[in-house]
Amino acid sequence: MLEKEYKVLAKNTVIISLGTFGSRAISFFLLPIFTRVLTKADYGKIDFFATTISLLLPFLTLGIVDAVFRFTMEKTGEEEKSGVLSSALMVSFWGILVFLVFVPIISKIESISELTIYMVFAFAINSVLSIFKTYIRAKQKLLIFALGDIIHTISFATLGIVFVVVLRYGIKGYFLGYILSSLVDVLFLLIFGKIYKDISLKNVSLQKIRNMLEYSIPLIPNGLSWWIMNVSDRYLIIFYLGFAANGIYSVSYKFMSLITILNGIFYQAWQISAVEQYKSRNKDEFYSKIFRILSTFLLLIVMVFSIVLKPIMRIMVGASFYEAWRYVLFLFLGAIFSAFSSFFGVGYIASKKTVGAFKTSVVGAMVNIGINIVFIPIIGAQAAAISTMMAFLAMWIMRIFETRKYFRIKNNWIKLVLSFLLVSLSLFVNFIQKIFIMYTIQIATLIVFILINRKEIKAILLKIKVAIISKTGR
Repeated sequence: MLEKEYKVLAKNTVIISLGTFGSRAISFFLLPIFTRVLTKADYGKIDFFATTISLLLPFLTLGIVDAVFRFTMEKTGEEEKSGVLSSALMVSFWGILVFLVFVPIISKIESISELTIYMVFAFAINSVLSIFKTYIRAKQKLLIFALGDIIHTISFATLGIVFVVVLRYGIKGYFLGYILSSLVDVLFLLIFGKIYKDISLKNVSLQKIRNMLEYSIPLIPNGLSWWIMNVSDRYLIIFYLGFAANGIYSVSYKFMSLITILNGIFYQAWQISAVEQYKSRNKDEFYSKIFRILSTFLLLIVMVFSIVLKPIMRIMVGASFYEAWRYVLFLFLGAIFSAFSSFFGVGYIASKKTVGAFKTSVVGAMVNIGINIVFIPIIGAQAAAISTMMAFLAMWIMRIFETRKYFRIKNNWIKLVLSFLLVSLSLFVNFIQKIFIMYTIQIATLIVFILINRKEIKAILLKIKVAIISKTGR
């Protein structure tokens, strides 16, 4: 009965992955180049730059991007959808103007004052790009969405290498490539996604803006809490340990991002399916099966990464960044709990009851900040990795109970806990110095994991086959 829904979700995931994986993963695959050209302090500043924009964007645009997705997904006409897009761009425009107020403050920070103008352009372009991408995805023009990401990826890789490696513009070259590649993506979506046809001042509605903000504003604290759990650690690391330490930690975060990228690809497709199926009487069955497949897939990927972590780290980063592997272990576990929290959090989006997202995220943020403040001065950057894991774990556990009013996930929790313990063992045996013993334990845990999850792994392989057939038409 639900086979059609599974095929749609699988197909959407494959299409989105065509572009999103490359776009989100490009900074990881450029590590061998940039970590051999830029200093640890430079990398720390790059991370500070991205972190600050990710903090200010939802605040100054009042989280309007979240509303764009949910309101565009409504079964309404093209004029109504145009009103959603145009109204969101108006809110974004005012957010950009407010951001300019912060420019004098940012320019006073001596270590990054020279980067202020780059931050202004990056904020402005990202505020528009995020709306365009969300609008295109909500209208289910997923091929255009994927192509935009591919073009963005190629542009950034090319411009980054030219400006940083060839012309030796250093950190300024990195930011210049970042801004120009984002601008290319904006123009592509505007023209080939035909967004220009949907932008109209006459369709801007104060009532529409009010309705969208009633939905999105409660998500701002939720977004802040996610920001705290994901990236606020960097500010405390910079404060206590300096930009160089933050540079090493940010490299470890690139490895964690491989998991968040994979989940992000799925989540963008999952949002569409979750909203469409929310009123279905079979939603519990549908949601439960998808969660079992997702959890098995992510745990399996992390287990494989745990085996190849050290060799990949030696290849991918400069020698001065190699110690970052120590932080990746807890961050991988944090990425898993983050994915689980996002999955359950879709209930707030589908039901439009966004206050629950705020409550659970605040608890996670408090756990994160508390651990960071107490332990970073004592054990260093490892405390930041531990706090990230614990924060997402706390939030996920709360959401399991909180979202029962929207849907109920039926799962073999004992098997899930056992699988998680096997993955944790495989990760932390990386501290064993004797290579033979380390790999023996990791291979053994992988075999056991596959045996106890063979049913779910078979289902994953089947869904991938169905998605490929659906996409290619064969």
